[in-house]
Amino acid sequence: MTTPLELSKATQEQFLATVKQGQEMALANVEFWASTIAPLVKAAPTPISADLPTSEEFISNSFGFAEKLLASQKAFAQKVVAASAPVFSAATPAGTTK
Repeated sequence: MTTPLELSKATQEQFLATVKQGQEMALANVEFWASTIAPLVKAAPTPISADLPTSEEFISNSFGFAEKLLASQKAFAQKVVAASAPVFSAATPAGTTK
């Protein structure tokens, strides 16, 4: 018999596989677009400010923030569960364990 946690993990894996497939399709389209447009951009260069971060720096900075935010939210959720533990342990029927 499949437990709720096992079902949740299986669903998450299916979701992640679907997201990855979508990402691969999108990347293939971006690569095609870039190879098509690059010659046109080379013909008409646009000056870029030296003050702007590179694409890699922008992504690193943005995802670094997102990682910190997610870690903070995870720690908060764990603290909420720990703080509410007395309520859940009081509500657990006698003779059962979690």
